[in-house]
Amino acid sequence: MKYSVAIAAYNAHRTLSETLASVLSQTVKPTEIVVVDDGSSDATADIARAASSLVRVIEQDNTGCGKASSRAIRATTCDIVATVDADDLWLPQKIEKQLRMLKKLGSRSFIFAKHRQFQHGSSDMTSGKVRPGITRSDLVFHREIFDEVGDIIDPPGGRGDMVDWLARAREIGIHFHTIDEVLVMRRAIAGSLSSGRDPAKDRGFLAVAHMALQRRKQAAIKDGK
Repeated sequence: MKYSVAIAAYNAHRTLSETLASVLSQTVKPTEIVVVDDGSSDATADIARAASSLVRVIEQDNTGCGKASSRAIRATTCDIVATVDADDLWLPQKIEKQLRMLKKLGSRSFIFAKHRQFQHGSSDMTSGKVRPGITRSDLVFHREIFDEVGDIIDPPGGRGDMVDWLARAREIGIHFHTIDEVLVMRRAIAGSLSSGRDPAKDRGFLAVAHMALQRRKQAAIKDGK
């Protein structure tokens, strides 16, 4: 099964080469890797281009992770897409195992895997917390689902983009399945969008909850309830 990899990257010079190396080390190799450089001021684009001839770089002004991810996915050419954050790592058999499950469960399925968190700069890759991986870095899916769900929206503050998109996918009947195995290493890095608690960034989650509530109200009105 052929698949594309979509990556949104912003000032990712510290981590992107490792991320790409983990993608290129998969037991089932990708057909292409699309990296959208979302207005970086560092060497992100150059690092991506140097990694492999499989990498295609799209440069744009800064728009946010959701829009950059959407552009990366839309630029892919395979029927199956895997997404990964520009600072996370895949273990070598991740895609092989996910493709096997996707083939078994069908095209209206999202296949995730568990991930383990590790600290940027640390050599300890074994003691971090293990979590069910309902994140961008854990996901493999059929490209047609993206067209049905629509673009990933950047909420105020920047956090919660995938929470909203995945909720919209559930609402149209997409089934979520998680492989009960750690196949992703999720990097904790100071200053990243997802690091720590920040009221300004966290307001995105409130916006996501409000959007979900509005969709439910609209659905109820449509159904005459």
